[in-house]
Amino acid sequence: MKLLMTVLVLALSGCTQLLSGQEQPVLVKDPNLHIMYTTCNGAAEGWDTCAAKATKTCTNGYTVLEKTENANGGYRSLTFQCKK
Repeated sequence: MKLLMTVLVLALSGCTQLLSGQEQPVLVKDPNLHIMYTTCNGAAEGWDTCAAKATKTCTNGYTVLEKTENANGGYRSLTFQCKK
């Protein structure tokens, strides 16, 4: 029961972040190859938000490695590589 409550609280806090318009972070997938990953979910963030985060992260530009989106458009992720 305690585990269920913890999971529920974490899930709700994630939804609250999306509803309040808080951007999801950019994560480093491979620091040696400068490969990054971010999500831009729900109505608060779109593909333009993902592109803006990639542009902000990579001062010399970037190459898109993978874009994924679920069928209803509620989940989007972008994997990109910063140019050297």
